[in-house]
Amino acid sequence: MRRYFIDTCVLIWLIENNKRVRKVASDIKYYQGDFAISIEVVKEFANLLATEKLKMDYDEKKLIRKLMELGIEICYIEEKHLKYIFELPYFPEHGDQNDRNIIAHAIADKRILISGDTRFALYETAGLKFLEV
Repeated sequence: MRRYFIDTCVLIWLIENNKRVRKVASDIKYYQGDFAISIEVVKEFANLLATEKLKMDYDEKKLIRKLMELGIEICYIEEKHLKYIFELPYFPEHGDQNDRNIIAHAIADKRILISGDTRFALYETAGLKFLEV
């Protein structure tokens, strides 16, 4: 069984039923893959709502219900992940700290990271398995 992590943009697209991720939504619904998000995605989602960069009527309860409906679990950062966070290379063309934490988490948990951000491919040299949508 393949294990996947879903990035923040993909989570938003799933919630919006965006055609760009319908295949991912179909895979989640019909296949027995292991789909999850990092707690860092939840934090980023909440911050986007708080700063009104994301205009959705969502709170933590609605998000948890949606994740349960989609069969997506939340994975938390643990001590075993710290090594990867500290050792992840820095690329000046992609300095987003939230993304770096999500990427390190995906590498540590040996998950395929699904994102629309093509800059994630930079981290394949560090062990990231990346699927662009």
